[in-house]
Amino acid sequence: MANQKDINPVKQEKITQKEFFEIILWTLKTYFRFAPFKLILMFLMQVLAEVRPIIYAALFAKVLDELIRLTTNGGNISEMYPYLIALFLYWIIFDGFVHSIQIYARRSIRMIMRSELERIMYTHLHSLGVQTLEDPEVNNIVQRANQWIYSTFDIILELVTGFAQIIRAITAGVVLVAFLPMFIPILIVLTLIKFVPDRYYTNKDFRFQVDNSEKRRMAGNYSGWLTNPNALQEIGLTGAYGYFDRKFKEFYAWYNKGILQIIRDRELVGFFLNLLDSLVSIGAYVVVIGQAIAGAITVGTATFQIRAVDSFSSALMRVLGTISFLNEYSVKMIDVVKLFKLKRAVADGHIALPRLSEPPEIEFRNVSFSYPHSKKKIFNNLSFTIKAGEKIAIVGHNGAGKTTLVKLLARIYQVSSGEILVNGMNINDLTIDDWHKNVGILFQDFNSYGHMTVRENIYIGRSVKELNEEKIVEAARSADAHDFIMEFQKQYDQILSERFEGGIRPSGGQQQKIAIARFFYRDAALAVFDEPTAAIDAVSEYNIFTRIYDFFKNKTVVIISHRFSTVRRADRIIVLEKGKIAEQGTHGELLAKDGVYAKAFKLQAEGYKEESGS
Repeated sequence: MANQKDINPVKQEKITQKEFFEIILWTLKTYFRFAPFKLILMFLMQVLAEVRPIIYAALFAKVLDELIRLTTNGGNISEMYPYLIALFLYWIIFDGFVHSIQIYARRSIRMIMRSELERIMYTHLHSLGVQTLEDPEVNNIVQRANQWIYSTFDIILELVTGFAQIIRAITAGVVLVAFLPMFIPILIVLTLIKFVPDRYYTNKDFRFQVDNSEKRRMAGNYSGWLTNPNALQEIGLTGAYGYFDRKFKEFYAWYNKGILQIIRDRELVGFFLNLLDSLVSIGAYVVVIGQAIAGAITVGTATFQIRAVDSFSSALMRVLGTISFLNEYSVKMIDVVKLFKLKRAVADGHIALPRLSEPPEIEFRNVSFSYPHSKKKIFNNLSFTIKAGEKIAIVGHNGAGKTTLVKLLARIYQVSSGEILVNGMNINDLTIDDWHKNVGILFQDFNSYGHMTVRENIYIGRSVKELNEEKIVEAARSADAHDFIMEFQKQYDQILSERFEGGIRPSGGQQQKIAIARFFYRDAALAVFDEPTAAIDAVSEYNIFTRIYDFFKNKTVVIISHRFSTVRRADRIIVLEKGKIAEQGTHGELLAKDGVYAKAFKLQAEGYKEESGS
């Protein structure tokens, strides 16, 4: 674990003027897209709210002078009525109308944009593709963008407030020019002096957070495992809780110490600068009060001038504070803009492919592939052809490249060299969405959507079409899932997570069968099974694969499996070994060769015999 001494002086993050305005423009365009009227309304109300102190000071000065005149010279309270009515109207306008509309506009925008920003984020992540999102640096950008994108509302608020403060500073400055012009440059210089260290420590704070993004993400993973009910079972049994807890605490003990050190230094400097600011303000008060005592101005005017000094000083500081804030958040938001500028690592194609009515032919031609940031070649000049309608099985040891082959077929990754052809067309030339419409891939790491019903979990296999209840049930039967689904209290309407009211926790095998049912419901022209029955018992596995071979008669089928009992009915079996084809043929042909496949098959068969005899 890093020590406090590991914290080096932080170099201030800098962004170009172009980047700064680009970020501000992106934020404004995003908010204007979804809440234009409310944004304008909020701006107008904020301007009125910021000039309110000057208006009130002017009104109060008049009331005070009139009150002093009446108490000194005598008079009737009715002479105060116009001023009291003016104050009443002021309170109605500012405390009632302006305040209420301002709060309404703010809350409306915040509420609207909370969901819209979330949708903008997940839509863009979807468009980037898996290969882009597996990049470690992209992961850090996504993590920071996720953390800061909802702060865009603070940028909008600050922009609105900043413009309103400029109007307030100009209004107060006009008043000061009339009676204290010499204090204007003094207050401006003082504000700039206060602004510089404030900006420095703000950037230092942010840079420290950015430099430790990945470490915070790792610490968050420890916390995530310890708050995951499904994971706590193993963590409790292995005694890993203490280790995870210790790693989390050690990181944040160091991290929080670094942040607190920056905060302490910032506040110490701020204390002395605020003291200087107070001395300058007192100096202005002395001048104003001296004029009042000398009879040069009335008490009301003196009060108004003192309020004008305060308003000008605070407005200036607030304007520079807005600049500092926008600079800070622009540094943060640069990750958001970077994320939305990212293009998918696997470029989209240009050929529109209709939904295929006939099974496709797939050819791997001299395919070589290495994962990004890795020099190790998974495949090197790999070539083979899957005929249209052929059922092939791919077997091999872990690390042989079986799942990588599936990812290339899915266009999650793009080949390093060579090409994959679909009916003679380069797969990279096909539009990704059109290709995906023709492919059904059941990964070993399948998704289980616990917040949805059984019916929905199956239906999303082909949700672009209207739900077909008969096909839902047919798919469930083919996946050997219908019988246990009917035993659920709500059957196909059963929620699949105990975290939701009325929900249950299905077994791993049940979840996998429902995922397989989703795959059957998809009914794609190219069907790929990547270890689809790892959590399923042997009898169910046999039933499912029997149905797979029958159900997908008019499809091109690729089956990845380490269980040889599931692949023996395939038209052809390809044995992968270290990214190369070791041998291929039918089950009988491979047994006759007495090679890699035959030896592995016999070993597995012996294992099954021992299990059944024990």
